[in-house]
Amino acid sequence: MRNRWSALGVGCVALAACGGGGEQAGVVAQSAPPPAAPPPPAASLPVAAQPDVELRDPHVAVVHGQSVPFDGIEEGLTWPALEKALGPHKAGDVLTIQVARTIPVADLYRTGWAARAADVHVQTPDATGVMHAVEFRARRDSGAPVAGCHLAVFLRPDGSLRVAAPGGPREVAGDHPADSLARSLGDEGARCPIRYVAFGAESDAAPWGPVFDVVLAVDRAKSAGRARYVLGQPIHAGR
Repeated sequence: MRNRWSALGVGCVALAACGGGGEQAGVVAQSAPPPAAPPPPAASLPVAAQPDVELRDPHVAVVHGQSVPFDGIEEGLTWPALEKALGPHKAGDVLTIQVARTIPVADLYRTGWAARAADVHVQTPDATGVMHAVEFRARRDSGAPVAGCHLAVFLRPDGSLRVAAPGGPREVAGDHPADSLARSLGDEGARCPIRYVAFGAESDAAPWGPVFDVVLAVDRAKSAGRARYVLGQPIHAGR
């Protein structure tokens, strides 16, 4: 896709490349004095009975019962028909997107782009079929630089995770990589306050469900504190 980093409710985050195989990690770390204690993490989100958008089948969104097929450029994020169906929205609005586990992550990137001005609640069933919701907050620009660290987590086809972090890229593998990542973020945050964590997959065609499992593990542990969650795409050589 043309915009290599996309964020729900944000648009494109201007960071460096996040490729694998020795490329520099696409994160920003800024030095700062010891931060004040962060506010307590928010409680888990309730699941909405009537989401604003449903992604049930690949490349089709359902908006209040109306099917909206993808009509944009395959390499891009823009979904014109979906933006029209959603109508205008502004900062402070909340949109709920319900996503089936089999939906390719590219469809959620595009839906998030269409809803970029709003806070977005993404709800998806876990591997056992139980529905959960996680918040992706829109960016709030204050005009002043904000100190902290930005992390990016990409799911690989073999189930391991590639993490782009201030100390350089690293791999999280093993039997339960999502849980291992959740535990490690607490240590990461102690060294540098985490401002946001980007979640994505190495392939745009990867199913959303396993990526959501990673988001859910971090959210359940609250190990990233009040960090903002966004969606991210890696840049690979030749893309």
